[in-house]
Amino acid sequence: MFRAVARNLRHLFTATALLALLLVAAEIWLQTRADVTMARTVCPQASVEWQSLLVPSSTAHHELLRLQGPTESSGPANFSTNSLGLRGEEPAMPKPVGLYRVLILGDETVLGPDLPEKHTLAARLQEFLTGTTAKKVEVLNAGVPGYSPLLSLLQYGNELFKLQPDLIVLHFDMTDVADDIVHRRCLKESDGRQICINPLLSNPGNSQSNALSLLKKSAIWHSVAAQISNVSQSGNGRSSSTICRQYEWTTDSALDLRLQVRHAVDPVIRLAELAKQHHTQLVMSTSPVPWQVVSSDDFPVLSQQLRLNEHWPTSKDVPQQVLSALCSNLSISFCNATTAFRSARTSSKLFRTDAPHLSEFGTALYAREIAATLLKSPDVVQIMSRATTASAPTVNRQ
Repeated sequence: MFRAVARNLRHLFTATALLALLLVAAEIWLQTRADVTMARTVCPQASVEWQSLLVPSSTAHHELLRLQGPTESSGPANFSTNSLGLRGEEPAMPKPVGLYRVLILGDETVLGPDLPEKHTLAARLQEFLTGTTAKKVEVLNAGVPGYSPLLSLLQYGNELFKLQPDLIVLHFDMTDVADDIVHRRCLKESDGRQICINPLLSNPGNSQSNALSLLKKSAIWHSVAAQISNVSQSGNGRSSSTICRQYEWTTDSALDLRLQVRHAVDPVIRLAELAKQHHTQLVMSTSPVPWQVVSSDDFPVLSQQLRLNEHWPTSKDVPQQVLSALCSNLSISFCNATTAFRSARTSSKLFRTDAPHLSEFGTALYAREIAATLLKSPDVVQIMSRATTASAPTVNRQ
């Protein structure tokens, strides 16, 4: 009996040793592979395809990787960023005399990671505004995937105020209520100011063993996690349940989201106060989602993912009504592009077919509506000397 136990123990030891050697060999092989992706989920609210563009932030949860050149970016549009983490060239600081500087804050709708530089929201807005004033117009792209007003507030209050913008355009996305719920969990107070620390930068202390910590840093761990992520996600990089949660307040949901909406819009109030202190004008804008504009027949994949219990397009514009009331209370201009989107002759071309994101054409129309709103704002007109005689910009609808 003793010999049988010893033989079994010897076999177990041999099997364990072989398994350990196999794991070591697999780890070495994965780390030496040229195409191995050790990507971390920096922001769970952003699509997987955009995670490589992001790095954790100690003040605003996450930001774009700074000073990346076009050849270094793995993003769809292969764009470059400057020292402030903004898409585009380095802005002049201090702001040159005679320059009318516009700063657009927001998420991937503003950044346009799928779009060439000249077709982004910032570039198109600059194109529409150029010639409406005697001053030179510069529109800076401060969009970051997964951002909400809370992070945009921290982004501007901690650093981007140094750009001395004459005007701030805050894009309020239809995902921002859900995004705020996630980011607000990381909100902390530090030296009398609020910061949002990314969990990847927080110190876990003794909550996990050294062995587990090393395991999570291994190529095997990342490889398995990536495979699980690929299985659970749809073609556009997000699971159907995630998409539904992110756009909950745009649907006829049974959930009471009034508290979450109040939290999400609170940073807008604080940003308005901060802009006033800096003698900067603030304008808020928003664009609709496909199911508020077009038929579900135009988006079969997306409509199947969302599984909304209502027909497209829906006439419910509760988010737009909430934002309009907020801007009215704050006495700031509000650009609601929903009507323009519904009036477009080719409304189905305003969005990507596989995700509720604006297409190149939709981005141009949205930029046109923002420009038209700015040219009607008394606060903006008094700064832009020739704005009162300028006509509304047009978009090629072909």
